[in-house]
Amino acid sequence: MRLVFLLVLALLVTVALIVFPNIADQVLRLEAFGWIFETRQGAFIVALLVLLFALALLRLLVRAMFAGPGSVWRSLKGGSSKRRESRLREGLAQWLDNRGDFGVKAMKRSKGILPDWAMDMLKILALPAKDQEVAADQDDALIVALAARIATDPGAERKPDLTTRRAHLEAWLNVHPNAPLALSRMADVAEEEGDWPKVVELLESEWKQGHRSAHSVKPRLTEAYLKLAADQPDQAMAHLRKAYRLLPDNDAVQLAYGNGLLANGERATAQRLWTGYLEQHNAFEIAYALLDMHRLDAIRAYRKLEGLKDAEMTLAQRWLRAELAHAAALEGLAYEQMQALAEDESCLDAWKSLAAWHSDAGEYEKASACYQQALALSQ
Repeated sequence: MRLVFLLVLALLVTVALIVFPNIADQVLRLEAFGWIFETRQGAFIVALLVLLFALALLRLLVRAMFAGPGSVWRSLKGGSSKRRESRLREGLAQWLDNRGDFGVKAMKRSKGILPDWAMDMLKILALPAKDQEVAADQDDALIVALAARIATDPGAERKPDLTTRRAHLEAWLNVHPNAPLALSRMADVAEEEGDWPKVVELLESEWKQGHRSAHSVKPRLTEAYLKLAADQPDQAMAHLRKAYRLLPDNDAVQLAYGNGLLANGERATAQRLWTGYLEQHNAFEIAYALLDMHRLDAIRAYRKLEGLKDAEMTLAQRWLRAELAHAAALEGLAYEQMQALAEDESCLDAWKSLAAWHSDAGEYEKASACYQQALALSQ
């Protein structure tokens, strides 16, 4: 900008000297420190401009010496930094708008504004998840992490296969160990692969390091423990106890833990567990499990629930009481209690039970009507 200013100034002075030649011929006399300098004004002005041009060129040469020959070559080839910056903006606009050659040519001509690794990152950003290749070991760490982040994006429409995503995440963790997002997505991949020990390891690590809240980790970790209990029968109870400590108020956990206790011969413990849970939660799966447990001594189990008022019981408890009455051949009480539950509370399981009872008794019209009520509630 300064060089341009000097050129404009020189042009203006030249025009002035041509238009007013008398000014150039006038004598200019300078006195300082005993020295006397006398010359014509035109020659003095030209000498001053030449000196300013020399200083500007000297400044450019010094900057070029410190910047190196590469910078000089880029300046000569690509033009000024502002011009290269405008090309970069145009290239980015083409890439963002998905037009032209996606900014390839413009970005090539804007080198020097951004470092080379940033230009490589822009190229990676232009590729969809399915086209991201696993970065080589010698690639920049940022390039590796960015390619892996895009390839494993859970919101991508077309994702790479599990093997490729795992390779991306392993490369990411190799350059950025313990990266929270990489660990999180590795846990997602492990879930898809059914690698439950790995899921447990990763989720526990994230939780301990504070990268995930207990609210987000507990459901997934509980599911992993339930899967491990099914896959590793010899260690089932250890996994079920961990799941129970995480989510004791979860229906699936209660059912699995109770079944584990039954498998270990702890029938009384399982019964206390389910009975206590059913008093506080409207869990029909637990009610079905208790019904199977009490079928051989249904009358005794019914007597324990008989004296309770409907308002003091959950719907699942009321259903269980009616089913126990039916199992104990107390048909009048069973139908009365189940009918009240079905009609007053619009209970789907109550209508199903009534339909099954009527069907077993050969009352198919009534059974059909009950099934229709159940079907209407399930929609």
